[in-house]
Formats: sequence, C-alpha cells, structure tokens
Amino acid sequence: MSDTDAPEWHREWHELRSLLGCKWTLHVLRLLSTDSYGFNEIQRELDGLTPTMLSRRLTQLTEYGLVNRELIPDSPPRTRYELTETGVAFTEILRQLEQFTPLVEN
Repeated sequence: MSDTDAPEWHREWHELRSLLGCKWTLHVLRLLSTDSYGFNEIQRELDGLTPTMLSRRLTQLTEYGLVNRELIPDSPPRTRYELTETGVAFTEILRQLEQFTPLVEN
C-alpha cells in the first residue's frame, strides 16, 4: 500500500512517529515543559546537544506549533522559547506515557 492509499490515521501516526523519533525532541519538550528558556540555556541544560541540532529541533517544533519563539528586543537581542498551548497539552500526554516506562523496561 502506498502512502497515498494508506488510511489517514496511518499518515498521522507516521508523522507523529517521525517527530518523536528525532533525537533530542523529547528532551527539548520535557525541558520547555518546566519554563521558557533561551537558546544557550537549553543547550547548557541538555548536555551533549550541539547548537546545530538544537536549532533544527527548535525549528521543527516551532513548525509543528508546539513551541513559540519570542524575540526580545534587548541589547543584544535575545530569543526565548516556550511551549504553545498545543505544546503544553502534548507534553502532558507525554508525561502520562512516562508512567508506562517501567512496564516496557521489563
């Protein structure tokens, strides 16, 4: 069955799996569920995350409507990232899924 012949839910699940399967996506969402952060703050909090990868993840999460990017006109200008309402709802679901971790570890 080709992608065009697949039921709509197949495409939706595939897209969701593609997003969640990207390295660092869940880490960034989990961190932003606690507060808003600047780019460098996120990088400091998530040890091993390169600036390039962080930029990719934030761009992707912004495009999906899960993260909001706010430019603060200070000197020098700063950028803050925070979850959108959709992002908050999404991370609440992810936190509920965390409860199943012990079941899949066994």
